[in-house]
Amino acid sequence: MNDVCAPIAVRRLGLAVLSCLLAIPAAAQQVPQTVQLPNGLNTGGTSFLDGFTRTTPGWAVIPYLTVSHLDEIKDANGDDVPAFRHPRIDSTLLLTQVAYATSYRPLGGVLGFTALVPLVNLDASFAANSPVRLRDNGFGMGDVTFGPYLQMLPVMREGRPVFVQRFELDAVAPVGKFDRDLDLNQSSGYWSVIPNWAFTFLPTPKWEISGRLNYVYNFRADKASNPPPIPGFVFRNGKAGDAAWLNFATSYQVAPTLRLGINGYYLQQLRDNRTNGARVADSKQRKFYLGPGTSWQIDQRNILNTNLYLPVDVENAAAGNSLNLQYIHVF
Repeated sequence: MNDVCAPIAVRRLGLAVLSCLLAIPAAAQQVPQTVQLPNGLNTGGTSFLDGFTRTTPGWAVIPYLTVSHLDEIKDANGDDVPAFRHPRIDSTLLLTQVAYATSYRPLGGVLGFTALVPLVNLDASFAANSPVRLRDNGFGMGDVTFGPYLQMLPVMREGRPVFVQRFELDAVAPVGKFDRDLDLNQSSGYWSVIPNWAFTFLPTPKWEISGRLNYVYNFRADKASNPPPIPGFVFRNGKAGDAAWLNFATSYQVAPTLRLGINGYYLQQLRDNRTNGARVADSKQRKFYLGPGTSWQIDQRNILNTNLYLPVDVENAAAGNSLNLQYIHVF
């Protein structure tokens, strides 16, 4: 297991979407929504055997390809926002992660560092008679994620690993492409900090259960994507509420190099967003996705994971299908 690098961290780029205030006359909004959760949250980017990574010094490179097709925009009740007619928000993400495991072993674990750089193509369209449309920022670099992690050594029973875990602390730097006059940008426009805990439990030699518990704290934003043109309103700052979410996956080894399983994630925003210091009511996001997945261990240094995510319950966000391909190579 020490020579196989499972995902250390990944940020699957989502799409920031204007809230349901766009479906309501602007004059009725006392506190307009200007900032939402960051684009780079790792919702579903991790996969099977997530708690494992190398425990010997060295490099790993993990490229990801995620293709998303969002065709619904949901309000706070999980209903379609009528102001958007026939929405289609497609995104293609090519994410490159570089990780390095050091020779330092504090607290019985292996200290490492990781960085992720995303390239994103956005393509949005709406029906000709749609009352509201969103404009995208095309192709560009997204926000960069970086931070340290502590990979613990596997707990062994009867000569095989039964549990392994990893602790990580990431920062998301708002260095991606951003245009104040557009609605859909690669960058969120503000800093975030994301601690997370990944684990894998193996009840039997062939069956594994993995998860990653995440929390995000968002700092204040001094710029926003196309603030609503409300008479008398001047945007000064915004702040996305913090959120917690769980990525989960389970798989069974059906052949020596092939695993089949299911994967999903559940996200709940804990606090409403804020604009100019005031709370935006009913702005919390919720997302619950499920789907099938596979893991193919090509050899001891190469793994290919495939994960399909289908929406089950979505509030205050765009919804649709997403396919994630993850290739892991250990040097």
